[in-house]
Amino acid sequence: MEPLVFARIDRDSARAINAAIGFQPLGPDAPIPFVLPSASADYERALDCLASAVWYEAGDDRGGQQAVAQVVLNRLRHPAYPHTVCGVVYQGAQRSTGCQFTFTCDGALARHPSIPGWQRARDTARAFLAGATDPRVGMATHYHTDWVHPYWSASLDKIAQVGTHLFFRWHGGWGRRAAFASGYAGGEQREPRLAMLSPAHAGGDTPRLAYALDGAAGFASPARAGGSGLVDRGSGDHFILVDAQGDGGALALQGLGQCRGASYCKVVGWDRRAQGFGSPDNPVARTVAFLYVSDRRTGVEVVLWDCGRYNRPVDSQCLSEANRRWISFQGDLSRAS
Repeated sequence: MEPLVFARIDRDSARAINAAIGFQPLGPDAPIPFVLPSASADYERALDCLASAVWYEAGDDRGGQQAVAQVVLNRLRHPAYPHTVCGVVYQGAQRSTGCQFTFTCDGALARHPSIPGWQRARDTARAFLAGATDPRVGMATHYHTDWVHPYWSASLDKIAQVGTHLFFRWHGGWGRRAAFASGYAGGEQREPRLAMLSPAHAGGDTPRLAYALDGAAGFASPARAGGSGLVDRGSGDHFILVDAQGDGGALALQGLGQCRGASYCKVVGWDRRAQGFGSPDNPVARTVAFLYVSDRRTGVEVVLWDCGRYNRPVDSQCLSEANRRWISFQGDLSRAS
């Protein structure tokens, strides 16, 4: 089965062919809940692989995301597919054709979701790794949009439609619940394509962000110099070097990942190419290139960039004299008012 092998026809013709294929009853089989404990060593990689599938395949649509998540986990349990989340999602991604989910090999990963959008995708993925199911798509292992026609379409049972996506299961016994008996293998692979979205998939070869967190090797802890213009470090603060280029959106997602689950967290970044003017070991406030602040206790979430280094779409996202107070924020709104 190669989902990228489509009939060479226009959209209207594809829709007409797809509509002519009748729906088969879902039948009594219901999807099998899948639970991966959050304490598992595989959890974070599995979570972000599943989140990438639901966001790139269904966008910011909750219902569509749920259907895609169900297909991924159905495949994980089926003997025809890999038995890890990342293995299912990125199967065949090294090829220009033959990948099982088109976003993994068509260049879509160069487009990054917004921070709230990525959070919502991870919420969907988190629910499905905790046992949520989507009965609407039953035991579906395949889907496609209604404006394309894969050659495999007629060889499977069409069983559901969610939005513009049509869902299919295998014919006969391989499409019945009893066939979905494979166990979870564990050992989720690192996906370098996700490194800019997911700290769990970042490795030593990730070039755009170098962490220097809480006294990490290679960086001295910054001096607490009060009125000297240096940034004091507090509990929950992370000082990093960044490569200041592009729009910085992926960096914001890294900040979000770094602060995941923390009640208070701040990420302050300095331009790697200008370390003499400010860095984690010389934390000059006026030369901060990137700032992420999250305080779940007060509902604060702030993301700001030095727009001389990053191309941001609106001025309100730029560090300025009016909002640099957030650099010294420590969870006390009176200091940022």
